[in-house]
Amino acid sequence: MTITLITGANKGIGFETARQLSAWGHVVYIGARDVERGEKAAAALGARFVQLDVTDDASVRAALAAIDSAEGRLDVLVNNAGVLGDGATDGPTALRAFDTNAVGVVRVTEAALPLLRKSSNPIVVTVSSSAGSFWAVTNPDRPEFDLPLARPYRHRRAALERLCAEHRLTAPWALCPSTTDPATVRQ
Repeated sequence: MTITLITGANKGIGFETARQLSAWGHVVYIGARDVERGEKAAAALGARFVQLDVTDDASVRAALAAIDSAEGRLDVLVNNAGVLGDGATDGPTALRAFDTNAVGVVRVTEAALPLLRKSSNPIVVTVSSSAGSFWAVTNPDRPEFDLPLARPYRHRRAALERLCAEHRLTAPWALCPSTTDPATVRQ
């Protein structure tokens, strides 16, 4: 059995990824900060739930400790959690969104490395968006050029792209990032 943790898996791309991997026989852990929504998603899929807030070190450690206790390893980590951060673009709002969308990936991946190293075939996948692509946001022929999400979202995604590239130095088996358009996925 492949042991998989998906952050932000109670809806959207994370939920669909969990659904498909469960159907393929993975033991899937739904990571979500909201216990009620996370448990509901896990029950709907026959998956397992761990409370996981990617902005909180203690929450990340507790989630990984639960997986370690139950499974003894982690084979696949899918960094999917993210927030749009729409609304005000003041410093505190931008910082909260950046902590989730960029720093949260580093926080979870670094904390998961010891469990991933116990796997015979560890994989880290980080879901991103073409909104982080410098080429896409500067190309008037691309939809990202006029995204209504504007600069703050683009900045967080661009930072995520760079952080993932750096992570490849410590975890060469990490697939960073897997760029998609989360806005087009509906549950």
